Amino acid sequence: MKRFFLNTKTEFLKSKGTAAVWLTILAALFIPVIYAMVCLERPDVMVKKINSDPWMAFLRMNWKNVAAVILPLYCVLMTSLIIQIEYRNNTWKQVYTLPRKFADVFFSKFIVIHSFLIGFILLFSSAIIISGLSVARLNPAYHLLSKDIPWMMLLIIASRIYLGLFAITIVQYWLSLRFKNFVVSLGIGMGLWITGIVLMDWDKIVYYPYMYSTFMFFTDFDKNPETLVQLSLCSIISSVLFLTLSFRDIYLLPERG
Repeated sequence: MKRFFLNTKTEFLKSKGTAAVWLTILAALFIPVIYAMVCLERPDVMVKKINSDPWMAFLRMNWKNVAAVILPLYCVLMTSLIIQIEYRNNTWKQVYTLPRKFADVFFSKFIVIHSFLIGFILLFSSAIIISGLSVARLNPAYHLLSKDIPWMMLLIIASRIYLGLFAITIVQYWLSLRFKNFVVSLGIGMGLWITGIVLMDWDKIVYYPYMYSTFMFFTDFDKNPETLVQLSLCSIISSVLFLTLSFRDIYLLPERG
């Protein structure tokens, strides 16, 4: 176990000099900064929208674009970037010849990807709070300073969306390991996400992993509590299935030998 943690630390160090860090920071800050500017620029419109339930309105305003668009695309791009480190440096054979089990290599990289994803969610959530407080400080017409921050709801939203993203990261991880060309895995991922958008009205869309994060945010679970259970089970089952298939497929690749 100690060796596994050391190897995972090494994988983090490999990603340090890549665009992964800057991608995470810029993508996480983008929406909160944009909405802060909108609120300050157009108080005549935004005050009415927000002040009925200030923090919840502000949270949902920020999360809706991130849950539906930014995070799925971030998962597609980030996974490809992390795996491309080995292909770009032509070091996969070296990695496989090291005294490391395949499971060690496979899961240490997977942990790095999810660490970046969790870091994105934490940074984005913090940016929402800072953005909201800054807007209210600069324009007292927004009542965010006088209301309690709904920490529990923020945690619930973030947790549900993270669960909804799990299967996407596994499929993209599989694709990125399978194809040496960065553009191929990226293109397939983008195509699968766009396909999900096209099929939004399909009655079986609940079984399509690339739409889980969107449904985790936009579904009214107070009115449809059974949908939360269904989505959660679908996400967990598909994640286990794709993780098992991807592990076996990559383990049996002739190139790995």
